[in-house]
Amino acid sequence: ARSAPARPTLGSPMGAATWYAIGNVLSSVAIVLVNKRVFAAGFHFPFTLSFFHFCFTVVFYRLLLACNLFELPSSPMPEADKFKVAFAGVASIGFMNVSLSLNSVGFYQVTKLTIVPVTLLINFYMYTVSTTHKVKLSLLILLAGVGIATVSDVDLRPLGLAFGVLAVLSTAMFQIWQGTKQKEYGMSGTQLQYSVSFYQALSSCGLSLAVESFCLAPQQLDGRGECSDSTMAFLSQWRAGRVPDGIVGTILATCFLALLVNWCSFGLIGKTSPITFQVVGHAKTCLVLIGGDVFFPLAGDA
Repeated sequence: ARSAPARPTLGSPMGAATWYAIGNVLSSVAIVLVNKRVFAAGFHFPFTLSFFHFCFTVVFYRLLLACNLFELPSSPMPEADKFKVAFAGVASIGFMNVSLSLNSVGFYQVTKLTIVPVTLLINFYMYTVSTTHKVKLSLLILLAGVGIATVSDVDLRPLGLAFGVLAVLSTAMFQIWQGTKQKEYGMSGTQLQYSVSFYQALSSCGLSLAVESFCLAPQQLDGRGECSDSTMAFLSQWRAGRVPDGIVGTILATCFLALLVNWCSFGLIGKTSPITFQVVGHAKTCLVLIGGDVFFPLAGDA
């Protein structure tokens, strides 16, 4: 009699990938909902929030190293590669945010759906990694279903299109490099996360200072002509006690969640592929929509 196939265990690659996928979905949905609370409280500065997240990651791994709870990779990653991967990650966040601000939500969803075929093309032409026709057909059905469910209006502008293309390319390259660099240097997902976190903090700090720390547009000024919509203005309001209670604790909670999201993301891509990560990502999209409707219902639905 033919024996039943062994079930994947936690220590097996498939078992680890399953837990990474579950952790990625849960932590990603949680951080989106908690980030929304932070933005609703008046702290709507994504680059500065990302800077806090990456700084927290750097400090976290330094503490693990000091306690001998974390092992450095045996084959150090060159600084140029660290910066390249880190900058692609921060650029992905930045271009996605700019694309969302310049385009309709419908086109933003289209850009997210486009990441899958672009990743397939880059993998094929740059890394000679091919995909079976069955997988391509499955992905086509998945993308069509998600597209019908999430894409409503598609308002396209030339500048928005340019940033949308940059967002897709930077996101695809970042996710591909998460996988290839782990294999190239024989490191785990956490070791890669540690290796690039400093440059991610540095890049996001530069973007925060450039676009969020000061008022650069007339609409950021209040009736008295003073800056009211910047991180510096928010800091002044916080010192004066004019911000909601608990905002610092909520920001700290997003730091923990961001660490967990990145840990699961690096681990999942390292164990599987960027395409698998994108498929898991579309499951997150559905859960975020459901969570947003449950926890942040529209006024008309109340």
